[in-house]
Amino acid sequence: MEGSAMGLLRMLKNMLGSDDATRPATTARPTATAEPASQPTQHQQQPGQHRQSQSVRPVQSTQRAQRQSPKSTRTPEPSKARTPQRYAAAQPRNALRHTPSSRSAQSPIVRHRQSQRPAKLVPQPLLPKEQIDQARAIIGNIEKHELSDEQISAIAGAGHNTLVLAGAGTGKTTTIIGYIAWLLATKRAGPEEILVLSFTRKSADEMSQRIMAGTGMTIRACTFHSLGLEICRSSTIADRPIIDGHASNTVVRETFERLLERNIPYRLLAFKLMPKELFGKYGAAARREDFHLPTDDYAFNQYRQNLIENAQTIIQHMRQNNIGIDGMHTLNERNGGRHIGRNREMLRLVEPLYAAYTDNFRTTHGIDFPGMIVDAIQCVKSGAYRHPYKYVLIDEYQDMSRPRYALIRALREQRDFTLFCVGDDWQSIYRFAGSDIHLILDFADSWQAWGPTRMFQITTTRRFRQSLIDASGKFIMRDANLYAKHLRNPNDKRDYSLKALGGATQEERFEAVVAQLRKLPKAASVLLLGRYNSDLNLIARNDRDGLFRIDQGTGSIAFAEKPEMSITFMTVHKSKGLQYDFVFLLCCSGGLKGFPSAIPEEPLLGLLLPEVERMPHAEERRLFYVAMTRCRKKLFFVVDQTRPSRFMYELHDRICPNVFRGVKLPPQCPNCGEALRLRHAGSDPSRSFYGCTGYPNCRYTRQCR
Repeated sequence: MEGSAMGLLRMLKNMLGSDDATRPATTARPTATAEPASQPTQHQQQPGQHRQSQSVRPVQSTQRAQRQSPKSTRTPEPSKARTPQRYAAAQPRNALRHTPSSRSAQSPIVRHRQSQRPAKLVPQPLLPKEQIDQARAIIGNIEKHELSDEQISAIAGAGHNTLVLAGAGTGKTTTIIGYIAWLLATKRAGPEEILVLSFTRKSADEMSQRIMAGTGMTIRACTFHSLGLEICRSSTIADRPIIDGHASNTVVRETFERLLERNIPYRLLAFKLMPKELFGKYGAAARREDFHLPTDDYAFNQYRQNLIENAQTIIQHMRQNNIGIDGMHTLNERNGGRHIGRNREMLRLVEPLYAAYTDNFRTTHGIDFPGMIVDAIQCVKSGAYRHPYKYVLIDEYQDMSRPRYALIRALREQRDFTLFCVGDDWQSIYRFAGSDIHLILDFADSWQAWGPTRMFQITTTRRFRQSLIDASGKFIMRDANLYAKHLRNPNDKRDYSLKALGGATQEERFEAVVAQLRKLPKAASVLLLGRYNSDLNLIARNDRDGLFRIDQGTGSIAFAEKPEMSITFMTVHKSKGLQYDFVFLLCCSGGLKGFPSAIPEEPLLGLLLPEVERMPHAEERRLFYVAMTRCRKKLFFVVDQTRPSRFMYELHDRICPNVFRGVKLPPQCPNCGEALRLRHAGSDPSRSFYGCTGYPNCRYTRQCR
């Protein structure tokens, strides 16, 4: 047993590689150096402060085994450099080091516990005034604006690893352009030695144009996937075509539909995962060979659509994390918990779909989009690609995923560079796509071994008014795990930029929205925000007089009474980075598709995503903050007065009660946070009581007084 355990530990150590990896001395990472005495003390790792894993961390286990058995000790070659231990926590959480085609059982990297977190970075102070003035003279105006003292300090005071925390509307992109101008003006780097990374093609293109306008130089600005494609095509797989997500999803969907219609065991498996009412309705009939899918049943079609979408998402995350079916089984057996049985069945459902997916790009010798970063990492580690960069800048760093982090790390291990990252932990809202907020919260823990690690804050914004700044700041900072930031508008006008609109029915809420639109300026820009696309039904289903003309494709809405008014509907996720004069938050309701959302996560998918934070609804809180900070002038909460969002209670009771004038909220359930509703026991009104609207998940009741 002991020998078997030691063998497993050594295999884990080899899979992790980077924690015992060896590199030529000429490319070894710089050793972390002390910060200048003039700067506040940087993050120092203290005993017990590092996040622990649910099981003992592989690196720690290996070290313990080495102490117990000298035979297991591995001495690095003299010309090699050892990767610091602290990077164990920064590995992709659930990634397996095997190809999609691997069928052998592998041991996944264990999941991290949410134990005591590393100490947070301390914000750097402003540089002395004379240094700020000198740097400002060198940089000049950026985009016709003079950079603030905070921006100048972040640019001129940057270390080898720098994180700039910039709140909504504080000028994150402008800071990046200013940093590039600083590098070019001081001859620290040439244009070809600077790389700017973003997360969407639109933002990368915008960044490239703004850099050209601000500096007059062409700087490489691209997405992580564009960089990954460049790396792949510069290696031995240069001629492989790209297989886009649509083509891959089509293959998966067609395979699913074929199996569902023709393969009885597969159909029974899919039906077994149904809700009880649907399974009771169709489960027995599904055993017949001549069974026809009930395509005229809305509930069945919804279930089938959700099932295939979940399967597609699971497959994409499997590729992103470089983990195959066998690895998923191992991961489930270790971490599936109470869902272990259901996950086994879901894996049986996914397995032929995953095989069809991988066979598709393997047959065509293509590069699939989800696996592009994985392929790029392998190319970098094999030496097939050599990067030329001295400075790498990352925008929206809060959206970093573990695979993207692993790519940047692989590039730094090949040849070190200075890292300058700009982001906002308050706006980390893409966990479903793989983004891991711990990468920005634990920035120093991830990067400080490469050199001095510093954090700056930019807190001055002119995007929205101080009352909204204060309310949104108090709301988001109820999550103490985030960095504390105190945004301010230097104009500091005493205003009222928030207002609640109430209604017990959809019709009443619709009329309240229309009444406010009639009061707004004719040429105003208006955003109708939803948590889901279905929130647009508030307008579409209650417009009996034909006041609105809705373009479902673009979300553009024409208001007959004010044709000059620009009105747009979109979800909060899509609105990130945008701003409008007036914003109506249509989704201030509780329930399954409320805000915060109560839709349960597919358990198997949860094994592939970053761990859920301890604070309830932590990401939904950040999403609500993003929604609040899309407006320049006034934000309207459209409140369902029969079942308001628990966030409405929080704003009403603790943050901004004055904006709820005329909007009365029902009592709140002390058990789950949903609203209480007056109910009657039988026909006797004297036997009335309050029951939770979250029933049957919450059975709290309270007698009427």
